[in-house]
Amino acid sequence: MKPVVKIGLIGAGFIGRAHGLAINAVNATFADLPARAVAHVLCDADGAKAATQAEAMGFATSTSDWKKAVEMADAVIIAVPSRDHAAIARYAFSLKKPVLCEKPVGLSAAEASALAKEAKAAGVVTAAGFTYLRAPMVAEARNIIASGKLGKPVHFYGRHFEDYLASPDAPFSWRLDRTFAGRCGALGDLGCHIISIARALCGPIASLSGNIALVHAERRTGGAGSPLRKVENEDVASAVVRFASGITGVIETSRIAHGRKMDLAFEVTCERGSISLHAERLNELDVYAAGDDGFRKVLINPSHPDYAAFLPAPGHGLGFNDLKTIELAGFLRGIAAGQSSYPDLGEAARISSLCEAIVSSSETRRWIDDPEAFHYV
Repeated sequence: MKPVVKIGLIGAGFIGRAHGLAINAVNATFADLPARAVAHVLCDADGAKAATQAEAMGFATSTSDWKKAVEMADAVIIAVPSRDHAAIARYAFSLKKPVLCEKPVGLSAAEASALAKEAKAAGVVTAAGFTYLRAPMVAEARNIIASGKLGKPVHFYGRHFEDYLASPDAPFSWRLDRTFAGRCGALGDLGCHIISIARALCGPIASLSGNIALVHAERRTGGAGSPLRKVENEDVASAVVRFASGITGVIETSRIAHGRKMDLAFEVTCERGSISLHAERLNELDVYAAGDDGFRKVLINPSHPDYAAFLPAPGHGLGFNDLKTIELAGFLRGIAAGQSSYPDLGEAARISSLCEAIVSSSETRRWIDDPEAFHYV
């Protein structure tokens, strides 16, 4: 019999539900897992919501007390706003419980770094929820680059644009409040995803020059006529970057890009070709080799990482919830092996440092060297 890992899920919102669906799917999808996940306890500050979602997703029980949820679980998934990450994670560390924390981890790079160091000191397995790193076609792009078939990378371009705050009439939310979301706005919510991919494909970033802007400085707290509240972090950001390998690049993000629903995209130019992906077509990779007439479209198929566990047929495609299932499978393998799975809390701290370095570079109008350690404690 496989060992059982009773999962405690903290948070019953959109992203919490995605994790709940993954818990229910992971055992059947990845039959070769060394451990079996069990949906044990679902926690939310809204006890009624926790109970409703727990029943819908097959959790054994629910609670509004996150400490009880941590105590009842073998491993913990943290899917609540960033303000609450540190307290929950530290309590889990004290009980030697493995932790998968949603991005961005904590309220700052300093807090994320401290959590990574504390987890390592406690010998606790960790993982971080940079969902799109788990996409099979992102992994395939990484494999192609590593193979050397297209030569070494020479330039990276990446963006993550969405439009959930494009309208000036969109109301204020916790993501715009530094006490809940931290210093970074579009960077912390969206830009961290493309930064995580940039690092995975091209390696560490050695220096950068950033530029940010807040376009809608105030938003209504409710409907028409409700009070205005100051927005506390950026709507758009960009950075010119230089990787440690010498590769140059540009990274951009926006939460006010009209018409962009899930516009995460990248292109890596190599010595003898290019690779391009657009996440609204997450199951396609465009590959160009020097001498070809144009880009060749590669459809997802069972030869690509993790896809065969879902489907035997090429081109049928995966979605966001499937990526969370892949994420959970990696977490379970890490628990069984006693090793944190990539990306872990250390990687989350480096990504948060890059986000904050972009903000600081913009505010000070200067290049920043060694930005991955910008706020390490």
